[in-house]
Order: sequence, then C-alpha cells, then structure tokens
Amino acid sequence: MSERAAIATSCYDHLGGPLGERLARRLMELGWVTAEPAPGVTPEGWGGFARLGLDLSPLPAGRRKPVALCGKHIGAHLGFLLRRHLLQAGWIDRTPDGFALTPAGEEALRQLGVDLED
Repeated sequence: MSERAAIATSCYDHLGGPLGERLARRLMELGWVTAEPAPGVTPEGWGGFARLGLDLSPLPAGRRKPVALCGKHIGAHLGFLLRRHLLQAGWIDRTPDGFALTPAGEEALRQLGVDLED
C-alpha cells in the first residue's frame, strides 16, 4: 500500500476521481477515444494503447459494452482494462481510500501528456 494521497477512486470496476477524469480528457485529446457519435476506440487509439502495453483484444469479444463515458471518465470494458493495466504496470497503488500514483506512473502519465496538477 502506498502512503501517497489518493488521486483516483473506484467507480464500479474502473477509475473515477481526478485521475480518471484527467486520463479520459487526455485520451480524447489524443484522439484515441471518441465520445461522439458513440464512444469508442479509434484506429490511433488501438496503436497508442498497444504502445503503452495495453492489450485491447478482449474489448470487442467481451459480453459487456466496449466503451462508455461514465460521467467524465471512461467506463465499461475499456475502463476496466485501463484500471487493471495501470495497477499491473505499477503506475498506481491501492490506498485505503482509492488509488495513488507511483513515481513510475507519474512519469509515464506525464509523458503521455496527462495533466497531473491540482
């Protein structure tokens, strides 16, 4: 467990809170995820997520909705895959009240262009 302050919460099985919102905003700015006309992963997103080491092959094969916006963050199957990847990659740690960024996660998300400032 990390002693760092939580920057994300769980919303069902995906990331909510400030980090979830900032990550969603950046993924849309990059053109990896679209909100309109329907939420989805773009061709650029498939390549971008692959470069991050996130395997999206389960996305279309799952029984659940592939991509959805849940408030201002990404939910559905993509949201689950993102949260799982950030945990497995060691970019976030569980805390008693959510998730905190690790130094590796802070560096990786800054390189991606995610705004981590309050």
